[in-house]
Amino acid sequence: MNETVTPTQKPARSLGEIPPVPTPGAPPRPKVEPSPQRSVGARLTIGPGVDLKGDVGSCDTMVVEGNVEATLVGEVLEISEGGRFKGTAKVSEAEIQGHFEGDLAVSGALRVRAGGHVTGTIKYGRIEVEAGGEIAGSISHDENAPNARPMSPGGLPPRS
Repeated sequence: MNETVTPTQKPARSLGEIPPVPTPGAPPRPKVEPSPQRSVGARLTIGPGVDLKGDVGSCDTMVVEGNVEATLVGEVLEISEGGRFKGTAKVSEAEIQGHFEGDLAVSGALRVRAGGHVTGTIKYGRIEVEAGGEIAGSISHDENAPNARPMSPGGLPPRS
């Protein structure tokens, strides 16, 4: 009783192409599309409980859920709640919900969410800090950043 099964779809080329297996009895999960502002190229996710040390220069988006001690040059840095990054990062966008310690240069928007902590030498084009987010250290606005907006004397973007 050997039956030949012919696949109806092409095999997945990466884990990102494999749909998640639903939990029995759970409601269907809505499909989440990537934000148009976020990079969808080379993506590196450091999961919870994973430690990474080294230099990272060939990824567009790094998502940190574990512990990273590295030098990063990329487009997007996301540090999730519970994630820790120690080192140097030069990116276009950063969203921090966990902890960052070191040198951070963000040419576009640096978003520190509630519960996020950023310490060290920080340069940014634009900055958003939610209530409960913390930043400390040497903090400066990079007026030459391509995505920087002019700032008013109070530190807020001028009214349009």
